[in-house]
Amino acid sequence: MQPITDRKPFERLTPVALALAFTGVIALATGTTLADRGRGSVRAEARAPARAPEVRHDVRPAPEVHRDVRPEPAPARRDWDAGDEDARHYGGFAGPVPERVFHGARVRALPDRRFDVVWNNQHYFWDYGGGYYQAQPDGEYVVVQPPVGVAVPALPDGAVPAVFGPTTFYYLDGVFYVPQGNGFAVVNPPPGIEVPTLPAGATQVVISGAVVYQFNGFNYTPSLAGGVTVYVVTPA
Repeated sequence: MQPITDRKPFERLTPVALALAFTGVIALATGTTLADRGRGSVRAEARAPARAPEVRHDVRPAPEVHRDVRPEPAPARRDWDAGDEDARHYGGFAGPVPERVFHGARVRALPDRRFDVVWNNQHYFWDYGGGYYQAQPDGEYVVVQPPVGVAVPALPDGAVPAVFGPTTFYYLDGVFYVPQGNGFAVVNPPPGIEVPTLPAGATQVVISGAVVYQFNGFNYTPSLAGGVTVYVVTPA
């Protein structure tokens, strides 16, 4: 028998094969159409515009932690001599008012702000509040009157100027200073100089019916100058 060679390719396929082939053609056409419409194809992803990042409105920032940090209060600035004129103070207002120590008082510890002074082979400790101390055998310190001639590197806190003739003295608590070199030296007051306050520990006496205050061999006599009480210093 001769083979059949004159039939067309589709005529050699069975009906089932023809149906499957037709279904494949339709699926291929549908897939191409969907790809062209951009449904999930790589080409569609390349053409799709980039989306802006999603903004979430329900995200709240972490709460700030507030600490109650308060600055330390500045030291009180007080007038060393209450009631007198500010202009009469050397340098205006002093810092914190130094504690006045009475001569002859004993202390167990020296102030932090102090300066060692040696005068005539005697060792003194001077603090910037104007106190002078000497060590004692028992380990304590006694407050003393500074000797005339001893020099310190600076004026004590609260020292005030007292002008007498051509010289300006500086006074604090019964001690008089004059500039000397790079510091200030302790001197005796000239008779008749006026000071605004009494020394701590001055003793009240009555001389010829008048009240006078005595300290370290000098009289401090109250007087009025421009309506303000001052004390005239004279030898006792």
